Amino acid sequence: MSSAMERSGLGYHDFYADIETLVMGRATYDQVQDFGTWPYDEKPTYVVTNRPLDKAAPTCVKALAPADLVETVAAWRKDDSRGDIWAVGGPASTAPLIAANLVDRFELSIMPDLLGTGVRLFPDGTSPAKLKLLSHKAYADGVLSLVYVPET
Repeated sequence: MSSAMERSGLGYHDFYADIETLVMGRATYDQVQDFGTWPYDEKPTYVVTNRPLDKAAPTCVKALAPADLVETVAAWRKDDSRGDIWAVGGPASTAPLIAANLVDRFELSIMPDLLGTGVRLFPDGTSPAKLKLLSHKAYADGVLSLVYVPET
């Protein structure tokens, strides 16, 4: 896991306990693979990619074609047994879901680490949307957790 996720008191474990399925873009998947040990406890994980996954992919990981992402997630949301779906990472997995109004909650954490560079969470062309702050929490280590829902 990244050092940000390993922070104590972050609330990550409580958040993760509610997750049943993960969706991530290929860049995020490749980065997580570089951690060495797969950190997602054998939970079903779908990687949005047009390329085959490497042979070292955990058995719980499957490829999901970008063209199938929105339709697949929309079907999962209708299945009450599916549980919470976490769109992990950057715009490859999040932007199409946001555009299709399939995101019911944005959970963002501000970390007290300056990275200097990174991937934009919302790419150019993302439609403007009003969000309502549902909750916030400041942790002793300086992390600020914000939860928003789309305003209707």
